[in-house]
Amino acid sequence: MTEVLARLSSRAIAGGLGVLLLIACSSGGGNNQTASSTDVTVWSAWGGNELKAYQDVLKPFESSTGIKVHLTTVRDANQLAINVDAGTSLPDIAPGPSVDKVKAWVDKGTLKSVETALGDKFGDYIANTYPALTTTSGSSDNLYIGIVGGKHYELMVKTQVKGLFWYNKKVFTGTAPKTFDEMLAISPSQYGAQKLFCAGLESGGASGWPASDQIDNIIMRQSGDKLYTDWIQGKVKFTDPAIKLGYQTYLKEVSAANVYGGPNTVLSTAFQRAGKPLFAAQPGCLFLEQATFIPSFFKEDYPNLVAGTDFDFFGHPSVNPQYD
Repeated sequence: MTEVLARLSSRAIAGGLGVLLLIACSSGGGNNQTASSTDVTVWSAWGGNELKAYQDVLKPFESSTGIKVHLTTVRDANQLAINVDAGTSLPDIAPGPSVDKVKAWVDKGTLKSVETALGDKFGDYIANTYPALTTTSGSSDNLYIGIVGGKHYELMVKTQVKGLFWYNKKVFTGTAPKTFDEMLAISPSQYGAQKLFCAGLESGGASGWPASDQIDNIIMRQSGDKLYTDWIQGKVKFTDPAIKLGYQTYLKEVSAANVYGGPNTVLSTAFQRAGKPLFAAQPGCLFLEQATFIPSFFKEDYPNLVAGTDFDFFGHPSVNPQYD
C-alpha cells in the first residue's frame, strides 16, 4: 500500500489536488477501507465542478497505473475524527485533521509519514513546495503544518488565497476600495444592489468556518500577525481588546443593515450558494468575501459566467495601515 500511496501522492502534486492531505494508516491495518494494492480510498470535501475536475485529473492516472481511486465526498469535517475515535474504517488519504489532533494521531499510529508514502520522491516534494509549509524553526514539531518529530504527516499540494472580495463586473463598476472604512461607505443602491455584502456560513458539521476565516483576516490586518499567532496558540484570550475589536469589525459585514437577507439568513445559507445573489436580475449584494475556490460555485449556478468578464475580485482592503 505504501507504494500505491506514493504513486498516487506524486500524481496529486502534479495534478494540483486541491486539499491539504494526510496519509491515513495503511499496510494492511484492520481499520483501513482498502486492502488491495491497486485500490486507494480518498475522502474530500469536493462536489460539483471541483469534484468533476479532480475526477478528470484521475482518469489518465488510473488508466496508466491500473490503480483504482475510490472518491468519497465528506462535507462534515468532524467525520474523520469520529471514525478515528471509534476505531472504524478510515480512508487512505483525507483532508488533514485540526491542529489539536495531529500529534495524538501520530502517537496513536493513525497517520503514516509523507516520507514513508513518497519514498525516494520525497526530496522532489520538498524541492517543489514553499519552504514555510515544510520546515520548522528551532523545533522538530510544527503542528500547524503537520510536522511531528521532524517528520511530515500532511502533504501540501495546493493553496487557496483568502480575504478576496468578489463582485459582478456588470453591477459594481466603481473603483476597488483601499480601506475597510471606504468599503463600508459604498452605497449598494448606487449600483442597483440591495445590500453591500452577501454571506453564507452553513457547511454541515463545519458550519461557521467562513466567518472564522474572515475574522482571522481582520485580526491580522488590524492588530498584526504576532498577536494573531499568539491568539491561535492560546497565549492571547478571546477577551483581549484586540480580539473583541476584530469580532466587532466583522459584525459590520453581517449586520442587518449591510448583509443580504439579514444575519439569520446568513446562518442558514450554504457557503457554496452565498454568491448567487451577486448575479440575480436584481442583485442582492455587491460583494462576497471568499477564497479563490468560489468561482466554481458561481458557475454551478450560472454556467455561462466568464471570469474577468462577468466577475472579478479585489484584495481585502486595509484595516490598519500599520499592518498592510
